[in-house]
Amino acid sequence: MSTTQLLVQRRGPCATITLSNPAKRNAIATVTAGELVETLLMLDREEDIRAIVITGEGNCFSSGGDLDEFLSTVDAGGTQLWETGEPWQRLFSVIPTLSKPVIARVVGPAMAGACGLVAACDFAYCSEDAKFGSPEIKIGLFPLFILPALVSRLGERHALDLSLTGRTIDADEASRMGLVNRVTSTDEIDGLVEQLVKSFTALESATVRRGKHAFHKISSVGLTEGLELARGLRPAFMCSDELRRGIEKFFANKKEVKA
Repeated sequence: MSTTQLLVQRRGPCATITLSNPAKRNAIATVTAGELVETLLMLDREEDIRAIVITGEGNCFSSGGDLDEFLSTVDAGGTQLWETGEPWQRLFSVIPTLSKPVIARVVGPAMAGACGLVAACDFAYCSEDAKFGSPEIKIGLFPLFILPALVSRLGERHALDLSLTGRTIDADEASRMGLVNRVTSTDEIDGLVEQLVKSFTALESATVRRGKHAFHKISSVGLTEGLELARGLRPAFMCSDELRRGIEKFFANKKEVKA
């Protein structure tokens, strides 16, 4: 399956979405942002898919938003800019709502909006030559749509650092900041992503869905409200068939070890 600048490949329990605009270093146009949202929602509805990977074609994840498109909207009115902002708002808000884990596979640069996309994903693995940054301020912009994801993932101090200086960071610094989970060689990244996907296939899909939902709800609020949410969400786990099967399997395995 393919759309204008997206390629979708299904392989077993994993679906991979590839940003495919190599002439512009996989820049993401507004229409592509909207298509990416719809593609994510479509894949999330497919029962056979257990995880979704987002990557870029070639040796670049993405340079971010399409600057040619931005230039054409400089003279646009507030109403038009409000309307064209909708796909970006949806893109950075939809990933936490999906039932399946979304993994960023980053080889090469992930800049501006693409850096925010990496932050928005549930997991991020990158190559040793990956670069990240939010350089919008250098051309008179500010990374408004990606700020919530950056602040959530990195904390206020690191998010302000990247967005207000516009500097570029390497893979090791991105790992220290918490932007990515793992840094590895280009040769090994696919194997590590595959291992991560397999770890989800070994789990009950309903438990993964509930767990992701609970994580994003609880992590978005303070301690007191988070504990109230935890108390309310607890019955969905404690009364589930998945828990019953899990406990039965645990004791069965324990008996086998003793025998």
